[in-house]
Amino acid sequence: MQIKESSEVYDVIIVGSGAGGGMATKQLADAGFNVAVVEAGPFFDPADPKTMTQLKWPYESPRRGAGTDRAFGEWDMSWGDWEVEGEPYTQAEGSDFRWWRARMLGGRTNHWGRISLRFGPKDFKHKDVDGLGENWPISYDDVKPYYDKVDKLIGVFGTNEGMENDPDGYFLPPPKPRLHELFYIQGAKKTGIPVIPSRMSMLTKRINKDRGVCFYCGQCGRSCSVYADFSAGSCLIFPAQKSGGKVRIYVNSMVREVTVNEEGKATGVSYINKEDRKEYKLKAKIVVLAASACSSARILLNSKGKQHPNGLGNSSDVVGKYLHDSTGASAAGFIPGLMNRDVSYNEDGVGGMHVYSPWWGDNKNLDFPRGYHIEVWGGMGQPNYGFGFNANAFNEFFNLPVGGYGDSLRDDVKKYYGSVIGFGGRGESIARKR
Repeated sequence: MQIKESSEVYDVIIVGSGAGGGMATKQLADAGFNVAVVEAGPFFDPADPKTMTQLKWPYESPRRGAGTDRAFGEWDMSWGDWEVEGEPYTQAEGSDFRWWRARMLGGRTNHWGRISLRFGPKDFKHKDVDGLGENWPISYDDVKPYYDKVDKLIGVFGTNEGMENDPDGYFLPPPKPRLHELFYIQGAKKTGIPVIPSRMSMLTKRINKDRGVCFYCGQCGRSCSVYADFSAGSCLIFPAQKSGGKVRIYVNSMVREVTVNEEGKATGVSYINKEDRKEYKLKAKIVVLAASACSSARILLNSKGKQHPNGLGNSSDVVGKYLHDSTGASAAGFIPGLMNRDVSYNEDGVGGMHVYSPWWGDNKNLDFPRGYHIEVWGGMGQPNYGFGFNANAFNEFFNLPVGGYGDSLRDDVKKYYGSVIGFGGRGESIARKR
């Protein structure tokens, strides 16, 4: 098969356009470099009316918003899933490693909760605290200047609290707690659990002329049509195209390998164009792999040569091994005091929590050492099909008649609407040998 090779030599080729690839694109283009961004999915702009799914009602969907064909519901903006047609992968026997892929410009930054927390000083040197694991080779002070730059660049709301391991930053004004969050704050105070405004990358005030301000439609889990959230495409790559450098975007282009010269140094990439199924080569002085942990590992393992018989950068034989995903658990509860809500006011807020509980305590002696934070959800968000509770289950709790349809069912739903509050715990644990 003939491989088409471009004659242009870029300063840098960046594989992937998500959080890492987008930031690399912005920084390098601002510095005047000639950059090629190679993305496996299609072009995507959340402001384009053809792709925009924000500000639509559930009745505009044939499924009323149900997630019958998409893992995260009808309104999720991510073009991808746990399984992607044409991209199979295997799992080791006895394991269940699920890998979410978003095949689109901006990658998975089009699909996330936008919780933007810093690691604290203890997180970098936690072995000194509890004797578990290993310390990072760098400290918080090494990273702090870059955290500061990111806060100012993307826009993060929150408050400076002076907490030792939850560092202060450069924050925009946070939204006020909603009613279910006020209930949570009240209960947390009784148990001594800290609660502070959440720190999330949504603009509550304008920071530049290219991005709008959040208007509290409550749909921030997907890329924003007015660019009020942080998504790599709208906040990094599009501005980079206006910088002093040159940015060329190759979409629908699945990178197969990094090409190397006789010395074993990277010279570019080889990719498959998904539209014509042909292979192409691009040349560059530097190659940046930012295609997520799994795809970057795949590319490195494919990039074999005389100097790299086991794959590029894999002399240790650990590329693609020892992967660890985010861990968490969740629960929900029914609060009778939140029944019979006044539904005549707008309680949407941002698409996520307005307050949260940062890490506290030390679980060293438990099977889950270290700690976790608590994310809070609830309120009266936009109801979709199957939007959070079974009214008859609550009727049974109160020994009330169950069943019904029409007006009686609507009355039951209104009575309990907004009375469910949920908690999601996320944190760090140390794997222990059994």
